[in-house]
Amino acid sequence: MPDAFGQLIARDGLTVPDVVRDLHAGDTPRRFTGWVVIEGGNAFTRLVARLAGFPRPAGRAPFSLDIAPHPDGGHVWTRHFTQRVTRSRLRYDAQRGRAVESFGPLRIEMSLTSRDGVLLIDVARLRLAGLPLPAILTPRSTSCEYQSDGRFGFDIGASLPGLGLLIRYRGELSAESTDAMPT
Repeated sequence: MPDAFGQLIARDGLTVPDVVRDLHAGDTPRRFTGWVVIEGGNAFTRLVARLAGFPRPAGRAPFSLDIAPHPDGGHVWTRHFTQRVTRSRLRYDAQRGRAVESFGPLRIEMSLTSRDGVLLIDVARLRLAGLPLPAILTPRSTSCEYQSDGRFGFDIGASLPGLGLLIRYRGELSAESTDAMPT
């Protein structure tokens, strides 16, 4: 079964490039490798991003993404930044009709749209331990996925109202053979 984004792409008939559709398809462990550029905001928002497991801002660096099915549904996304690993669980919440990404007790509800072959990701709601947080604490998303020279391109960004940029990481990935995935 496709991951949560794949389910929303299919459900809503979103027009996206094959590389975007392919990254969100399948139910077997997969690895994607490439590069990333990480940006951060002020000292406070960089601290918040670090607490969520994201790395310090850096120049262009190697990056990999492992996607594997979760036994309770959805998929585990493991991002390998230069010296930092960030894990989340991405699943489809049929009741809310949204993708939900969990970082420990933090749950980010997302909706998707597409425009001109680009998948646009919007943060709809943020929950902590199941409780909805006020809009003032909900990050604003500037995230998208697209095709770049035949590769999967991404530009993931979030800012906090009144505080500025929380994290932005952008880059490109290509599928790697599953034989090369660590166990």
